Amino acid sequence: MSIAHRRAVAAATLVCLVTSMGTAVAAPGRHTPVAQPPSTAALVQQAERIVAAGVPGVVVETRDESGRRTVVAGSGDLRTDRAPRPDGRFRIGSVTKSFTATVVLSLVAEGRVDLDAPVTRYLPGVLPYAEQVSVRELLQHRSGLFDYGAVLWADPELVARSRFTDHEPSELVDIATREPLQPGPGEAFGYSNTDYVLLGMLVERITGHDYADELERRVLRPAHLRDTYVSGHGPWLPRPAMRGYEAVGSPARLTDLTAYNMSVAPASGDVVSTTGDVNRFYAALLGGRLLPDQLLREMQDALPAFPGFDYGLGLGRTELCGQEVWGHVGGVPGYGTYSFTDPAGGRQVTVAVNQGLTQDAAAEDAALALVTLELCGDPSAGQP
Repeated sequence: MSIAHRRAVAAATLVCLVTSMGTAVAAPGRHTPVAQPPSTAALVQQAERIVAAGVPGVVVETRDESGRRTVVAGSGDLRTDRAPRPDGRFRIGSVTKSFTATVVLSLVAEGRVDLDAPVTRYLPGVLPYAEQVSVRELLQHRSGLFDYGAVLWADPELVARSRFTDHEPSELVDIATREPLQPGPGEAFGYSNTDYVLLGMLVERITGHDYADELERRVLRPAHLRDTYVSGHGPWLPRPAMRGYEAVGSPARLTDLTAYNMSVAPASGDVVSTTGDVNRFYAALLGGRLLPDQLLREMQDALPAFPGFDYGLGLGRTELCGQEVWGHVGGVPGYGTYSFTDPAGGRQVTVAVNQGLTQDAAAEDAALALVTLELCGDPSAGQP
């Protein structure tokens, strides 16, 4: 599969999530009780399978009846072959969309944004189409807007060459709007980073502040996320951090893309975090600490996206072992992220790997098998 089908800040990873989870989850029935949490040894073993499938390193944090556990496997830096730091930062890719949606919905709660208003009410002239695209349709990837990532991240070599290129949000929207709407607004799910670039622009226009400042005020501080920030135009990751790699060239070889200007994905994929902070975020969100109950219900009003996977407002839903689970996945140069939690926040798992857009499908399958193991439990746990 070419990178053109795997780019767009985890659009393809989301497809793989649906396919892989659908297979992994088919066996348990809707009312199957969730088994005991897996042992730490079982988590380590599955993390090692992810590395064996081709990614350099992995960090996992789980939160369940057994408490908070972090396991690592493989290499966080191929130059030194040191294991990844459990508290190491990484780019969370499209998991950013859950953060951005929370900021937008907090503005809805204040009466400053109407979910069903056209985005052009807040950003006049931003779209050249006769059809109106609503804020809700942007949040739910039902705008019909072309994903500019298909142009800017068309292949691994282009991804690597453009690593220090500076972009403005309006430039990214201009690339997208050279194409017609596909299909019309509200007609079907179509994953597009352009949607969330526009939402970031909306936040800045409504508040008069940078997106990063509003994220800090509305999400990061209330959820106590001390290791999370917006990378923006700066290409460097502060230590500790996993180094990120992609397979580039012919023959392909792992190339260090840790330094990357993420202005290519404003409000759609430019947040840096840790596995612990991502879990804390989803626990705070689903626990009702970031949004009023009514708006959390709006966020979870999910419509079919792919077989077995529904998408709400910046939040994905699937079913594992007879229970709903919520979260998102992300993939940007150097990093892939998988984060899901049960509705009550009793079980959570975030998996971070240091290869994103070019990781092998077997590695994705292994990462999603770890998600399933944690959220569904280990049927053999406690058995002789």
